[in-house]
Amino acid sequence: PYTTLFRSMLIQEFTDRLNKLLTPELYHDFCPDGLIVNTTPNHLPREIHKVITGVSLRMDLIMAAVKEQADAIIVHHPNGFWFSEKDKTIIDSNFANYTRELISAQIALYGYHLPLDGHNSLGNNITVAQKLHLEPNTLYRDLLISRMVYDRFMQDNIGVGGEGVITDELLSEVFPKGYQSFNFESGKKYKVAICTGSGASELEEAYKRGYDMFITGEIRESTPIFSDEHNMAVIAAGHHRTEVFCVSNLANYINENFNGVSAKFIDIDN
Repeated sequence: PYTTLFRSMLIQEFTDRLNKLLTPELYHDFCPDGLIVNTTPNHLPREIHKVITGVSLRMDLIMAAVKEQADAIIVHHPNGFWFSEKDKTIIDSNFANYTRELISAQIALYGYHLPLDGHNSLGNNITVAQKLHLEPNTLYRDLLISRMVYDRFMQDNIGVGGEGVITDELLSEVFPKGYQSFNFESGKKYKVAICTGSGASELEEAYKRGYDMFITGEIRESTPIFSDEHNMAVIAAGHHRTEVFCVSNLANYINENFNGVSAKFIDIDN
């Protein structure tokens, strides 16, 4: 219909609503959260009509957004924009290459990392818990981020815990592209701790808190050893593949609640 051609939202309102939804100010993150690249001068109005969401910033995703004629991209992993990167002044860096493409296509970039892991309805961890049918009377947010290296990580409430019967069939439904398992007995009722993505550093903390199953994306060389020595089931389903949920949920949320903006999740598997 003719009216849909002009449905839109000004970028400032769009940004404010995203930040209100995802509360980035509550997290101490590895990267900037919120609007990362604004491709429109501040004195000019900018409208957001169409949004692409994806797990990780990469050139393929930018090119897909260009093809879709999107006005903005929202990612969970703003690759090229991590605080630890040292090459942002180098003309051939990923930071420079991505920024050039975004400016050329007039596509704004948003990133929400820990805010999308820890969100209580859209987040990766809560979604996995729900898909595993963990018992609602014991489903609760549990502090699993316990790293002592930097103070900024001490406050972040990311992980989710709960109890349920876990089977191979159920895990295959949640992670259809496969998973590794260690000391896992299909059909057993477990107390499950979930920390998607790169969560292996939280395994010992989960064990100390009484969990007997840990679900994450990436593991370390020491993870199977700890699993064996402490008789703790571990499921590893891939960093990317355990974190497709938040950006897919966010696209659906925008479509349902942000009048004037359409959103589409594009999964470029990793």
